[in-house]
Amino acid sequence: MRSRTLFILLTVFFLVSPVKNSNAGDWGTGALMVIIERETSSVLVLDSAQNDKVLGRIEGLGLLHHATISFSRDGRYGYVISRDSLLSKIDLIKLKLVAQIKVGESAVGLAVTQDGKYIAVSNYKPGNITIVSNETFKIVKTIDADKSKTVGLVDAPDDKLVLSLMDANEIWIIDTSTEDFPVVKKLKNVGVKPYDALITPDGRYYMAGFFHSPWIGMVDLWNLDKGIRKIPLPVPDDKKGQPPVLKIPHLEGWIMAGGNLYAPVIGGSGLAVIDPATWRTKKFIPLLSYPVFAMARPDMRQIWANFVMGENNDAVQVVDVKTQKVVKTLRPGKKIFHMNFSPKGKKVYFSSYGDDKVAIYDTKTFKLLKEIPVKKPSGIFCTDRAHKFGL
Repeated sequence: MRSRTLFILLTVFFLVSPVKNSNAGDWGTGALMVIIERETSSVLVLDSAQNDKVLGRIEGLGLLHHATISFSRDGRYGYVISRDSLLSKIDLIKLKLVAQIKVGESAVGLAVTQDGKYIAVSNYKPGNITIVSNETFKIVKTIDADKSKTVGLVDAPDDKLVLSLMDANEIWIIDTSTEDFPVVKKLKNVGVKPYDALITPDGRYYMAGFFHSPWIGMVDLWNLDKGIRKIPLPVPDDKKGQPPVLKIPHLEGWIMAGGNLYAPVIGGSGLAVIDPATWRTKKFIPLLSYPVFAMARPDMRQIWANFVMGENNDAVQVVDVKTQKVVKTLRPGKKIFHMNFSPKGKKVYFSSYGDDKVAIYDTKTFKLLKEIPVKKPSGIFCTDRAHKFGL
């Protein structure tokens, strides 16, 4: 009881007291955790390599509902896109906002090109892709998407960008190696209403999910002439023919581990185990509820799943890839919106939106290591994303 009272007092003190930024320059940027503070237009920066020391807060970043962050190739800068299309460049050494530009009215994602020269933003409104110079932080190109919302924007090898057009049912590929930024390929009729996408870690396959088509659309970027391959989705028998229930899982939750593909089941409480050779479902791993994020520990030995909706929004379940069974259920806090791992997966970070905290656990022992008061945390992003396609 005493320890709980002490935590509450510390939380209240933290939420009403400003964070004093540490002296700039006494840390590296390779293992920082940048946490979205959803309701206060700010991010909090922790150093996972220095016992999760709070380095400071950066404010004035716009409406951070559904905000996401990518990083410069050297990890020095973070790029934050807000829901109201405010693109911000933050310095992770000086802990300050260094550039900002309005790139639309309603944004949902961004990508940094392979060479690091440009930041591209996908807009719901107006329907387009806006490309900003990293050097000048000015718009250099706006690519109209035929009045369609743009989603699933990722960077790909050979200085390409890949995206989906939600209202046009298309997938486009953009070449960023020339200043004209031409759309070099348009794949049409790929599926009805794409909502999200991912690119595999090797940068070869682009996979798009759809609101109203019972498959995942896969594009082999090595063989564009083959068009799109339709991979049937594992849908529970009692949900067939119905739209997805409650919350559609993010495509980030498709995991290749141990020779199998693990995918959250749309409308189902669990993970499907899919054979990538045949794309058939081999097994179903039941979970507490509908997983929103299912993320693999960097060594691919474990899969961690959270459940934002319903009574289990305080739960996280861990699946062992070797046994394909749930080996641990944790309750890190109310409304676990997001999670992420330290660069080599020693620690995992949970944003508890309901408890105004980030909880940090050891991924081997499952022990709670630390709790840090954070103002309404949502997305957690590690700077190691700088060196991965699609992040």
